[in-house]
Amino acid sequence: MAWDCVERRVASLFRQLGFIVCDHPLPFIVFPLLFTAAMGVGLLHLNPLSDAVYLFTPVGAQSKMERMSIHEKWPLTDNNYIPGRAVTQSREIQVTALARNDSNILETKFANAVYQLDKYIQTRVRVLHNGHYYSYKNLCLQYKNGGCPSNKHVHILSDLYNHGFNITYPYFRFGSEGGYIGSSLGGVTVMKGENETDILASAKAWFMIYHLKFHPEEMSYISGEWELELGRMLKDYPEDPYISITYFHSQTLADELKRNADSLVPRFVISFTLLVVFSTICSLCFIDGSFSIDWVLSKPILSILGVVNAGIAILTGIGCLSLIGMPYNDIVGVMPFLVVAVGTDNMFLMVAAVRRTSRTHTVHERMGECMADAAVSILITSSTDVLSFGVGTITTIPAVQIFCVYTGVAIFFAFVYQITFFAACLALAMKHEAAGRNSLFFVEAVPDEKRNSLSIFQRIFNLGSVPNHSASHDVKEPLTARFFGEWYAPVLMHPVVRGIAMIWFVIYLLGASYGCSRIKEGLEPVNLLVEDSYAIPHYRLLEKYFWKYGQQVQIVVNNAPDFRNHTSRDRVHAMVLDFATSKHAIGMESVQFWLFEMERYYQKELEVQIIDSSFYGLLQHFLASKTNNPLAEDIYWSPTPEDDNITIVQSFRFIVGMKDLVTTMDQTDATMSFREVAARWPEFNVTTFMPIWMFTDQYVIIIPNTVQNIIIALLVMIVIAVMFIPQPMCSLWVALACASIDFGVIGYMTLWGVNLDAISMITIIMSIGFSVDYSAHIAYGYVVSSRDTAAGRVQEALSALGWPLFQGGLSTIIAVSVLADIPAYMIVTFFKTVVLSISLGLLHGLVFLPVLLSIFVRGCCIIPSTPHQHPSAQKIEKQMKITAITSSPLDLRTVAPLRASSPISFPHRFEYTDESPTVHNRSKASVKSEHLD
Repeated sequence: MAWDCVERRVASLFRQLGFIVCDHPLPFIVFPLLFTAAMGVGLLHLNPLSDAVYLFTPVGAQSKMERMSIHEKWPLTDNNYIPGRAVTQSREIQVTALARNDSNILETKFANAVYQLDKYIQTRVRVLHNGHYYSYKNLCLQYKNGGCPSNKHVHILSDLYNHGFNITYPYFRFGSEGGYIGSSLGGVTVMKGENETDILASAKAWFMIYHLKFHPEEMSYISGEWELELGRMLKDYPEDPYISITYFHSQTLADELKRNADSLVPRFVISFTLLVVFSTICSLCFIDGSFSIDWVLSKPILSILGVVNAGIAILTGIGCLSLIGMPYNDIVGVMPFLVVAVGTDNMFLMVAAVRRTSRTHTVHERMGECMADAAVSILITSSTDVLSFGVGTITTIPAVQIFCVYTGVAIFFAFVYQITFFAACLALAMKHEAAGRNSLFFVEAVPDEKRNSLSIFQRIFNLGSVPNHSASHDVKEPLTARFFGEWYAPVLMHPVVRGIAMIWFVIYLLGASYGCSRIKEGLEPVNLLVEDSYAIPHYRLLEKYFWKYGQQVQIVVNNAPDFRNHTSRDRVHAMVLDFATSKHAIGMESVQFWLFEMERYYQKELEVQIIDSSFYGLLQHFLASKTNNPLAEDIYWSPTPEDDNITIVQSFRFIVGMKDLVTTMDQTDATMSFREVAARWPEFNVTTFMPIWMFTDQYVIIIPNTVQNIIIALLVMIVIAVMFIPQPMCSLWVALACASIDFGVIGYMTLWGVNLDAISMITIIMSIGFSVDYSAHIAYGYVVSSRDTAAGRVQEALSALGWPLFQGGLSTIIAVSVLADIPAYMIVTFFKTVVLSISLGLLHGLVFLPVLLSIFVRGCCIIPSTPHQHPSAQKIEKQMKITAITSSPLDLRTVAPLRASSPISFPHRFEYTDESPTVHNRSKASVKSEHLD
């Protein structure tokens, strides 16, 4: 069965493309440049998206539905703002004041320092807009025109504390007034009072919120300017001897993401330069027997154009997607490092392929052979990469989707430009080589035989070799190929070394298993910040003092029962108790519920009983008993079906204090715990929400999404391997190698301090495509080898592919190495996972997979190597250029029908004698094909 039917036809098409590009190179240079210029206009129309919550929260996340259920019933407007009830952080500023020297911030001198800070923020911070100054009192959200919230509780509690009053915690009650203070104070210690109540003994820090108007758009803009001005002024706030300050506002994450992207621009210039230098060095060839550079065979300018080719592909991809309205986010800034590395790898493949052709052939023939060989390899690598990122778009995290789309499109254009623009540049370079011209100065090079009559400059910059037309086949085999074939492969195939490699493989798998067992999932907000960000101390202080105890969760009952029924009220009591006693809830003392306050009001203050039939009238009286009672905002009224003039409670909400939210695992567990309790009361249709829920939903889906993407991508990669590797059995080994690489990437990135999050998931997806590149080439080389022994097949495969694989991996590591010291988790994570992907891919391709194939694949999936077999012969010529070693006579009559059907090359050299044509054996591991013409 001809398993190579797809690859053979694709190679034939690329051969014809090589002929066309060689004959007409100019259109293939001009059109890509014009198209890039046209698409470059899209860079002026980028659609930046900087909302970190949207970017890193799954599409359709349950938390978004939960937040929407609150927005629909209690939309946040200027006149209904209640601190602690807001479910959006738009135009919100958080400020913490921490007592120095681990002191008690409730003491008078510390309380005065906090008071001065609050006064400074409210009165001194102003912004000018359209000739008018705006301060906090002009921009703050209010409740019933009652003035700015202004953190009055900070001053009241400090005064009461210093006057000797007992302050209950976490809910403080003073007469008929009260309020929840659990989320405002951090580092609290308590003592026991009467009836075992908790009395506030001391605290370390205050948490203050300043929420500004974010509607209409002009007001939101002014509020945003005030936020930024506050940040500048707090940065310059005189050092206080009593308190230290941290702050965070709604634009912090977006600003930090932009700082991450801005830091990438100069690094990309360095990366681009390093790749140009690296590719230029790799392009140099030396005259045999000397250290003089062969300026005819060397291709420095062509190497530079190869890197430029990747650069214009990046511009085209970004510009094209921008023109069609694709959103852009700052994480895409790391994409050029990846694409330029992939493009450079492709350039290496094409240059290596053309070097494997005979210099005695015409440029037309050499370009056809080069394209039939390298373009198929590039198609394999590019298709695996593009499809890997295509699979990445299946994920529900928008940041990952956007990155995968941009990267996949850029790699696609890199492939298209590789077989058009760069191929045309290569054809022109080959024509200069055929004419014996210097590849640097385009003048006629001087043969090495005349070096004694040349100046020092010409000896250094103008020596060149000429083709040996007396030989039937003039191919210069690189030293690196001989190293991998004659030194490295024999050592690797030694029984002792193979045993050591298998032990190493087992140790590698055990280490990866240990890492996977300690995996930490989820992208924490703090990881979106640059390491020197002003917001990092703020997050760390929240973790230490405020997330351990006191945060609040809103619980919404969307289907309220009839409160005129005493039994229904008992059910509500039982439900609230269920929430208050759950794993991450503080207890009933932390509950803020209008029904409890109403019952207290009537039964303890007025000493009357609630009449069931008059419940709703009594509720309205209770809400009206206090001016601007904020509990009224916890109830959603609707008319009864019987009478539109009678309203009842359709939905309501209450608040429960939380504890133990320090780690991402705690936060995820709390989310699941409260949702589990809500599911136990289906008749009430309960939803729960707090802002952390937006990120915990990402923590929950990150592992399932990653596993899903890996499985789908592996299946796609297996299909590609089956299409391009002539024996399907070996696709199993390709799949196992890919799975091993991905397993190792996940495990060892954990040991390297990287979470499984949206950033690392991108590179795990990418690693699948890269792992196929390494594994498929080695498996293919092993399959088509003509050697009789497993060690011989490994030797031929590594001789032809060892250096190109190593060269491609090294260029990728060089491209991302400039990111290693950028002080940003997001960028360093990208660097670490790319390095792991490439390193483990090379380790499998050059060590583990050859050893595994030599042990477990000993002929069951090897193509018979017969002299007259056309598909194998053509494949050997196009992909590997490894000649079958045989001494059997060949009847030319078996060749004639093949030549009549299609123009092919055959990997044997013929000499006619009086008796019959014979096939000469080739002694070297890699022998190049020759035409029968």
